[in-house]
Amino acid sequence: MLSARPLLSAAALAAALTAPSTPRADSAVSCHCYRERKFDLARPAAADPYILATTRSSLLSAAYGVSKADLVRTAMAGTSADDLWVSLWTAARVQRGNPSVLVKREERSSWNAVLADREERGSWKAALAGASGLGPEFTAALESDRPADALAAIAVDDVLVGRLGADPVTVRSFRAEGASSEETVLAVVLARHLQAPTLPLLRHVRAGKTTWGTLLHESGLAPDQLDPLVRRLVR
Repeated sequence: MLSARPLLSAAALAAALTAPSTPRADSAVSCHCYRERKFDLARPAAADPYILATTRSSLLSAAYGVSKADLVRTAMAGTSADDLWVSLWTAARVQRGNPSVLVKREERSSWNAVLADREERGSWKAALAGASGLGPEFTAALESDRPADALAAIAVDDVLVGRLGADPVTVRSFRAEGASSEETVLAVVLARHLQAPTLPLLRHVRAGKTTWGTLLHESGLAPDQLDPLVRRLVR
């Protein structure tokens, strides 16, 4: 049975892949401060930062049951999206040999306590010292004192595969192209929605030949439809 979800027509896909070069919008860390939230044919890249950021935030919210309002408030207090991802992902997995390491604060959820440890100890390596259950890849990155974006990328990819049903090989192919976490999330969401490979689309966006807003427009999606779409896809 054919999917009821809209697919890019061959003509639209060809148009997206051969569109004149447009500067690629920088990847964003959160979505609370964006004024351009609708696609504009006259300015096809204007809403890209918002599109990328809100899709990533929607996945984080849907995967861990945290409201986007709470995420926005935390981001506005100065926490990066990468640190939010690491705190929520590790809080869902961390097992401490010494329970007192995770400070007992009745007013804080576990992810906020993990985030507080990070802020108080100065690094994720120090905050998560002695933690287990984080997996060999994340543990190795932690021991190497990798930056937050590298740690978050591991968390994001794990959620994409485990909760969004992404193919691990496909996710690795996106990363091999140099895709940021925001780009990887959106490429996976589009692949699930279109039921079609999106690596060529990612390549053309990164080459400046089209924009994420254009691809959404051609696939029948508006930016404000991304949040409910992500929530339907998360399992």
